[in-house]
Amino acid sequence: MPKNLTIYVSRVYEASFNLAFEQFIFENCKEDEAILYLWQNDKTIVVGRHQNPYKECSVDKLKADKVDLVRRASGGGAVYHDLGNLNFTFISQENNYDISKNYGIILDSLRAFDIEGEISGRNDLTVDGVKFSGSAFMSDNQARCHHGTLLIDTDMEALARYLTPSKLKISSKGIESVKSRVVNLRKINPDITPLKLINQIIEAFCNAYGTHTFPVYIDRESADEKVLEKEHSYRNWDWNYALTPKFDISYEAKFSWGIFEMDLVIKSGVIKTVFINTDCILNESFEKLKSDLVGVKLEKEVLCKAISGSLKNPDIISDICLFLSDKI
Repeated sequence: MPKNLTIYVSRVYEASFNLAFEQFIFENCKEDEAILYLWQNDKTIVVGRHQNPYKECSVDKLKADKVDLVRRASGGGAVYHDLGNLNFTFISQENNYDISKNYGIILDSLRAFDIEGEISGRNDLTVDGVKFSGSAFMSDNQARCHHGTLLIDTDMEALARYLTPSKLKISSKGIESVKSRVVNLRKINPDITPLKLINQIIEAFCNAYGTHTFPVYIDRESADEKVLEKEHSYRNWDWNYALTPKFDISYEAKFSWGIFEMDLVIKSGVIKTVFINTDCILNESFEKLKSDLVGVKLEKEVLCKAISGSLKNPDIISDICLFLSDKI
């Protein structure tokens, strides 16, 4: 059980700052500390670490409507944020990390509004079978981070306008549109607001750990200089978009751990360029796989050997190798 609880609430509504602050507290989490961080972004698409924004959203519409796009450091899928959405982050060292407790805190906070949610699938929270929250995860040495979204009064028309999820993801769930997959909590209880939910999550967090602490409110003036330096990185075009060339071959499949897409530029039977797009939330180094596949022959045995030597998770290695063996 951690000795110290720390609660942060951001007063800045820009994803570049909020993700930079999250990274800062993640990197500086103490061994005996449990951190809760609550934050909101105004009109932003946040894409996962391994995603291609040109495939996940309508970039031209984002630019036309002056909607931000920021890439986070964790995996998972693309999400739309506005001030009707509340983001939560739980951070602790591995010895104090308890994902079931994290979900329990969120679900307990919703019971104050007579909303009975449940954990569904690999990272969702639902009510009556409809999703209102998704999560993603990251780890670094001993630190663990679990962050997610809570749809309270989000503009569903905007969500559907900007996000263009994989057809594999939609068909696997037997649904027809982005909007039909999710629900605003205010539709269930009109009394709920982001501010009210912030207060309830803080109360549930303190109750879960059997102690009380007051939140620290964060803005640019009070933030550490290192946060502002990190914010600059989150505003970098190369980090958020990256140059994506035209590809010769594209592979796409859905596995239990997520959607996997691999685009290749081939010259004389050798892989010259690789782009991997996935919403996988497992701690796997797809960036390393991208670099390791450059220079590899497009042959089944050679390709699978390279994949096996690059990735760590045996299920992911097996799924990708079996899939590509049927395609090459």
